[in-house]
Amino acid sequence: MTTIPEDNEDHWPTFTLGPTEYEQAVADIATSAGQEISDWRVRHLDPVEGPDGTYIIDVTVRFQLAGMDFLVLFECKRHASPVKREHVQVLHAKMQSTGAQKGVVVAASGFQSGALEYARVHGISCVRLVDDAWTYLTRTISAQRITPSPTGTYRGYVITADEEDYSFAKLTGSPANVFEMLLDLRTGH
Repeated sequence: MTTIPEDNEDHWPTFTLGPTEYEQAVADIATSAGQEISDWRVRHLDPVEGPDGTYIIDVTVRFQLAGMDFLVLFECKRHASPVKREHVQVLHAKMQSTGAQKGVVVAASGFQSGALEYARVHGISCVRLVDDAWTYLTRTISAQRITPSPTGTYRGYVITADEEDYSFAKLTGSPANVFEMLLDLRTGH
């Protein structure tokens, strides 16, 4: 807890640095703080408080970086059809209420184009969970389309994007069959 002197004066030392030097000093301190994440905690069905009530979040990740607390909210959508924009909007509202720094929607059946666009604009990650691997469809705020990048154990899927949505095909069989399928996808035959 910070105590304020009775005379209400600021007794902290003053800086003689100019604006650019001050900014560089802050950058240097941030660099020296390093990249060490501590106190990593993952919780399932975690109650998270907001000023408008308590939300039960599918999965939360809490951690500290450079002495600051961070909160990531994960919403898991195991729907038979692609996730709609409204589901991403609900996560965004939960992030705003709880003060979370990041939101992630993990879908079993993909995302509608409106959901992906909303997520891109608001910096929400959209992840496709396939065979114990994540494929990121959006990660950050960006006007550019993000090329899906697999993580974890991946079992040969090809994801192709068009203007409205994306499709995927499981690659099976011998390496020759995989090469033939990739060639067909590339040439459109």
